[in-house]
Amino acid sequence: MTGNTFFLVTFLMLMQSGPFLRIVLGTLVLFPLSGDPLGKIPAERLALWPLSRRNAILLRMASVWFSPAAWITIGLLIWVAQPAFALMFLGATLLYAFVSGRIPALNPLRRIPDFGGPLGGLIRKNLRELLTILDPYLGLVLSIGGTLYRVLSSHFEENALLILSLLIVLSMSTYALCLFGLDTAAGFTRYRLLPLSGWLILAAKDAAFLLVLLPLVPLAALAGASVVLAVGHYASLNARTVQRRWRFTGGAPLGPALLQVFLLFSAGSMVFHSSRLVLGPCLLLYLASLWYCGRQWDRMSLG
Repeated sequence: MTGNTFFLVTFLMLMQSGPFLRIVLGTLVLFPLSGDPLGKIPAERLALWPLSRRNAILLRMASVWFSPAAWITIGLLIWVAQPAFALMFLGATLLYAFVSGRIPALNPLRRIPDFGGPLGGLIRKNLRELLTILDPYLGLVLSIGGTLYRVLSSHFEENALLILSLLIVLSMSTYALCLFGLDTAAGFTRYRLLPLSGWLILAAKDAAFLLVLLPLVPLAALAGASVVLAVGHYASLNARTVQRRWRFTGGAPLGPALLQVFLLFSAGSMVFHSSRLVLGPCLLLYLASLWYCGRQWDRMSLG
């Protein structure tokens, strides 16, 4: 979570929502905690180990105790003294590990379709990358919670839906500052070989970003997303921060992150409370950023 804008803002502004955030975090940490410890070892190296079949089975059984999920389960047993709750946590982690690791065909990331056109494959690649970090799943949990609140509450507050929509965009804002954080050196080489201008490469990143947003107030969220991406383009090109899969995005520069937060809540609130025409300047700012940073990408590629 280090350097993630969402947690910084919610810690400072939404301290009363602590239990809700703990539930959200507890749900999302299942992803990194459920990984197979032996999966960290390259398969070709593991195959070279002089292990008999019996030793391989023993190693596999012992590797369970190298997993944080096992120790958290023991901690839950001691802390809450409710075996059923602890076993539910362990079962969820094992189910995730089994589905994602043992049955790759069931991995939903493999079923993302090609979007067609000159950018279709690139958008698909970016969307697959984006869904291997935890930020979009945080936005999904917020969206589900807001939808349930809207459906089940007889007197829901429109302002609450606005805040939730802006928080959904905020949950993705740190990623917008690190659009190339999951790309490798080989990936950058492929970018330079593509017959695409820089603004199209950035637009493919933005398309994946917008596809995972599920806001409750679309126009306000679109205004917020536009300014968030406008700031993110420049930061992504000038301060690349390498990211790890199945973690929250972090380590982005603080200055652009604070600017994002200010513009996000200002634009979203003005569109919702004042006039929808405010969306126009937000989109113009986004297009100007796309054009300028696209030219910067082209100069960097030529250099």
